Amino acid sequence: MKPITKTIQWDWQAVKSVPLQATDEPLVPVNFYPDKILVSPQYFLQGLPGALPELDLREGVYARLLQVAENLPAGYKLLVYDAWRAITTQQALFDTLWQRYRNAHPDWSDTQVTDATLVIVALPSTDPLKPSPHNTGGSVDLTLVDDKGRILDMGTPFDEASARAATNFTGISEIAYTNRKLLIELMLAAGFTNYSDEWWHFDYGNQNWAWVSGDKEAFYGPAEPAFAWRQPF
Repeated sequence: MKPITKTIQWDWQAVKSVPLQATDEPLVPVNFYPDKILVSPQYFLQGLPGALPELDLREGVYARLLQVAENLPAGYKLLVYDAWRAITTQQALFDTLWQRYRNAHPDWSDTQVTDATLVIVALPSTDPLKPSPHNTGGSVDLTLVDDKGRILDMGTPFDEASARAATNFTGISEIAYTNRKLLIELMLAAGFTNYSDEWWHFDYGNQNWAWVSGDKEAFYGPAEPAFAWRQPF
């Protein structure tokens, strides 16, 4: 099969070295356009700490997601699994997967366990110049559903921690590979970049995006939903 997109050997140190000039662009909810965008907040449903039932993205990211939605085949919809992510949720995901690898590979060093974990879950970070990607509101995890609400076959479920989740993995059915290709092409056309080890993960405006696209700097730093009652007078 022809590669869907260019495969990049990920380098977290290089990614986090990308300069960041943070904007104050707000987060906006993605839950309210069911004609084209469905939401299944996986980490809230799984009861992870800090996860919310409403999913948020930066305003500019949502605008691009709307562009993708409008270009879908007739009857198709986007299904968003995760968007902005609290650091507490990021930490819970990292710790859980780290322990799974530790249990599965008791002979591995802590460094080997951490390296394996980092393929699927970014390191939780409170450094404003090196934020966790989802904490910026510039990352989104999603898939496609058809006109009957059936999730398209992408070769793996969302969040599968295996080599099969890599976007260009060829050991899946032709139908699944075609579905991945459709999702990737629509997202790239709207300005997103893909994390090549996860077919479902896309970025815009953050350090992931800047590093993959070759932009000189990122513009989405850490963010938080602006609940009015929590704001200072």
